[in-house]
Amino acid sequence: MSRLRWIAAAPWRKAAAILVLILGLLACLAMLLDRIFPFPVERLEAPAAVRVLDRDGKPLRFFLAADGMWRFPLTLSEVSPDLTAALIDSEDRHFHLHPGINPLSVLRALWVNVRHGRIISGASTIPMQVARLADPRPRTLGAKVVEALRALQLCWHYPKEKILFWYVNLAPFGSNVVGVGAAAWHYFGKAPDTLSLGEIALLSVLPRSPTRYNPIRNPGLAREVRDRVLDRFAAHGVFDPARVAESKTRPLPGRRVAVPQDAPHFSRWVRSRLPESPVILSSLDRRAQDITEALVKGRMDGLRRQAIGNAAAVVLDIKSRQILAYAGSADFWDDSRQGQVDNALSRRSPGSTLKPFLYALAFDQGHLVPDSMLLDVPTDFAGYVPENYGQNFQGLVSARTALATSLNVPAARLLNRCGLVPFHGLLREGGLSTLDRPASHYGLSMALGGCEVRLLELTNLYATLAAAGLHRPVSPLAGGPDQREKDVRLFSPEASAMTLGILATTRRPDLPDAWEFTLMAPKVAWKTGTSFGHRDAWAVGVSRDLAIGVWVGNPDGSQCMNISGARHAGPLLFDLFRALSPGTTRLPSFPTPALQRIQVCAVSRERPGPGCPLSTADAIAGVTMLPACGMHKEIFVSPGSGLRLHGDCLLMKDSRKETALIWPPELVAFRRAQGLSLPGLPGIDPDCPDVPDEGGPVIQSPSASTPYQARPDAPPEFQRLALSAAGAAGATVHYWYVDGRHVGRTAPETPCFVPLQSGTHEVVVTDDYGRSARTTFTVRRAAKAGLGSPDEP
Repeated sequence: MSRLRWIAAAPWRKAAAILVLILGLLACLAMLLDRIFPFPVERLEAPAAVRVLDRDGKPLRFFLAADGMWRFPLTLSEVSPDLTAALIDSEDRHFHLHPGINPLSVLRALWVNVRHGRIISGASTIPMQVARLADPRPRTLGAKVVEALRALQLCWHYPKEKILFWYVNLAPFGSNVVGVGAAAWHYFGKAPDTLSLGEIALLSVLPRSPTRYNPIRNPGLAREVRDRVLDRFAAHGVFDPARVAESKTRPLPGRRVAVPQDAPHFSRWVRSRLPESPVILSSLDRRAQDITEALVKGRMDGLRRQAIGNAAAVVLDIKSRQILAYAGSADFWDDSRQGQVDNALSRRSPGSTLKPFLYALAFDQGHLVPDSMLLDVPTDFAGYVPENYGQNFQGLVSARTALATSLNVPAARLLNRCGLVPFHGLLREGGLSTLDRPASHYGLSMALGGCEVRLLELTNLYATLAAAGLHRPVSPLAGGPDQREKDVRLFSPEASAMTLGILATTRRPDLPDAWEFTLMAPKVAWKTGTSFGHRDAWAVGVSRDLAIGVWVGNPDGSQCMNISGARHAGPLLFDLFRALSPGTTRLPSFPTPALQRIQVCAVSRERPGPGCPLSTADAIAGVTMLPACGMHKEIFVSPGSGLRLHGDCLLMKDSRKETALIWPPELVAFRRAQGLSLPGLPGIDPDCPDVPDEGGPVIQSPSASTPYQARPDAPPEFQRLALSAAGAAGATVHYWYVDGRHVGRTAPETPCFVPLQSGTHEVVVTDDYGRSARTTFTVRRAAKAGLGSPDEP
């Protein structure tokens, strides 16, 4: 009986076995096809548009994706639950239940399409739509079959959350707007997690037909479809009916939200630094940016009346080095003024703005203090002859005065003492990336602006002074400092304080001479600069909290006659400090434990020796090692005549010890070339039997009795006059001046050559003992052969 039953059941068993075999073959075929034709998931990784935001997360500027689309990728956590619920209910109610296709929807769509005789419904699920986005095809039955198979494949490999993520970010919303993030901004100016229910309803239906349901082009149809989908939400219990009814009363957007274009120079620069970041939360402060742009633009009418075409300004937070404001030009959109040139990053000659760092370096090297005396006399450095801005010389000045009044010659002499390589290395370590050639390429002119810098980097180096000498790179991003960036000490706190103290005494262009007594004036340590050739004017200043840099000039580098950092950049600098720091600002303040008062010679400001009158000066304990004073010398004089006694004469006559003041020979040479004199050593008593020969140099060429002629038919560079003098005893250097102008420094046995120029000239030579001689010579212009004398009428 049991055998008969088994035989009776055999056809069913056979059918089941065949079914299992077919299903197994289909599964193997599916696996083989999946291996041969993998899902093109890489096509779902589309490039993102870039959003630059201010420090509060509000948009500054958007940049299109590489394919020209507005696409703002979001994680599902950045999308409100209401929006995801609306998308699922609108597009695929059973999204979380089916394997990629919904058989019931397919049957219903087939019935509807057959009944109407045309395609009414496509039964597309969200996975099918994602498959179509990855592999777009013409809307045919074959394409629909491929989409269905691809949807099954997609759900086989990826969780539903990932598929929903792709749909949220890739669904089309019209024109070049892709994804919910871009759609929420362009239609409503909002983030996706802040949309109202009516706005959510419109976005949930827009991907079906972005053109037909566009609320700007077809507001009536858009409202109709929005209200219909809202009614569906209520019917399905997705949202409360009262909330749905209220949402139907809300208006539709009347226009697309304008793409933000704020802080264009900054946004473009920060995007270039972070090209892979779709969202850049920058450090820019909206208030500071608006104030900076307005003040820069407000100064332009006055500047352009003086043929100065543009300006730039940057504002940094000293503690964090974050960029708070950044204006690369007065108007980015002004093509007539080259507004799109970013002058905050352009390479420009800095004028005198690098001098504070040279003085700080000298303070840290220990051979200078603010009260040290420096020579400001014409100086020839192997053919390089620096001149001061006003083309005048002070003779002997303190380092404090030399920096505060921005004298060029003392700075060049100081750089020669500090060393080109240490100063160049300091500036490079301080972030001046444009100093990309060896120190020897720039020479001593580096301290006077004979190089190029960027406004942003220069301002950050001033912020380093205000941060007690600790340097860190400038940061364009919000948040705390990058812990991977280690602060680098460029200056000691003491050298920084000394330098800032000098810069805080600089005369202000916006106030009278007694500006430090002016109420409510911002307290700022600042420096100006004017580049070679009158092309650029600078002003950089620091308070306790802010570092601000200003540049004015022409973006094309053309000359601006009579341009001046103090007159043209300084006023804008103080406009910014007043506006960004209401009330009074405070100067940078920090501990300086190694700062102490030391005794110095009251005249030379060097380490005092015997006979020096004493004074005090600030110095860095354990660092400052001033040279011994060489300007005071103890001598013996006759009490009656006051003449100097020498050698054995001291045994024969009564004597009195005195301290003589011996001025530096270069200073003596300069003063005598100007027809002035300095007191020197008293003469030696003629009664002394061993009076040494203290005669000065004897000029051998030129001769006052010899006429010199300049030939008009010969190149000037081949017509030079040799200045030579026999050196006096002990002399090692001759300083030469022609008509009060320094023309050279030579050894006594080496002539100094000067060009021939018509007229009568005076020559002065002084040796390193302060002994001098002078003569005159005359140069006439020779006549060409057969043309007669050039002096004839």
